[in-house]
Amino acid sequence: MKTAKYSHPMFLATSTFCSSIVVLASTLALSFIAIPATAQSDAARAIYLSAATVPTAVAGIRTYPEPPKGFNPIVASDEDLATYGFPPRPDKLADPDHRAKWERAMLVAKKRSTTPLHALSISSREMMPARQPAAAAISAGPSTSSSLNWSGLVNTNTRTTFSPLSSFTSVNSVWNVPVAQPPFGACAGGITGPFYEVSWNGIDGWKNGDVLQGGSYSASDCSGNTAYLAWIEWYPSYPIVEVFPINPGDDMYVQTFDTLGGTNPGNVYVEDLTTLTFNTYQLSYVTGPGLVGNSAEWIVERPCCNADGYPLALANIYFDFFDESWANLGNGKQFYPGSTSLSTYNVSMVDDGDTQKISVVNAGTGGYQGKYSLWFQITGCAFTPGCVAF
Repeated sequence: MKTAKYSHPMFLATSTFCSSIVVLASTLALSFIAIPATAQSDAARAIYLSAATVPTAVAGIRTYPEPPKGFNPIVASDEDLATYGFPPRPDKLADPDHRAKWERAMLVAKKRSTTPLHALSISSREMMPARQPAAAAISAGPSTSSSLNWSGLVNTNTRTTFSPLSSFTSVNSVWNVPVAQPPFGACAGGITGPFYEVSWNGIDGWKNGDVLQGGSYSASDCSGNTAYLAWIEWYPSYPIVEVFPINPGDDMYVQTFDTLGGTNPGNVYVEDLTTLTFNTYQLSYVTGPGLVGNSAEWIVERPCCNADGYPLALANIYFDFFDESWANLGNGKQFYPGSTSLSTYNVSMVDDGDTQKISVVNAGTGGYQGKYSLWFQITGCAFTPGCVAF
């Protein structure tokens, strides 16, 4: 009988809720460089550092106090948004389209999650390059590359240290939580899984070893077990950390952002638009310098790792769709996954032996689907009949 090459953690189910400890935080008088693309003041940006005083079940990760009843983030001051951990609002004049999308997300942020955080035994890690060298760009348009664990679009710059002006400081996107299933024919062929997929946006991980990110997790096996959850991570300081349960088909809004100067800490806002559940999590980087901000990405990934050091088996999600995706440098300059610049990379995921593509983004469209939208397609052995051991 064929056996899968992949080991796996147990499926996790978290349904217990606990009350948050509400602590009022004082404002620190720190000075930062203003971001033109937001209406946020320097004082408000400093509050993000001081206000995240509510501990979680995972050491080093905190969240923000519960806002008062009737709190409306759409009309709240910048300082109040920071006090309760809501993501910075885009400037209405400089960025009206994204301001409208931010307001739609804030409109349905009704249920602040109090689910205890739970660290999984797997990681969404930095890009693991394929064994074969990346293909060089042959015409105007995004460069191409391949990876053992990532497929998606990556905007890059040349930073080697964090800059408040020229590093990526924010990345946003909306996507639909994909249904995870075994590859067609895998179970009948004795490949039992389980199979995994994580969708996320984040900062860093293309050129350096850390990734600040938030996303959704979908998994299934041949016994009919499934698991769906929202998560955050700052690899390698933390593995994937479950923040609250979600459902297949739910719409996710995630903003990964830094307002504090890059080094430490980072923030991830996660919202399930369908269930109205949300929270912002502040993660302290345990080892290393913190963000460099030299890449912003929108990714479908098979998380890591099995006993041989390869990523886990990829679930068949058939398609995955991202929309309303964009990223900003600290100076407010905007980037998007549909960029045709050579500094943008279209990344295809390959199997362990680098013999076939198993996930591609925007196939057949010249490298990009639209300015802000992405379309992922599962292919090869991850589609049918399942990737077997070599």
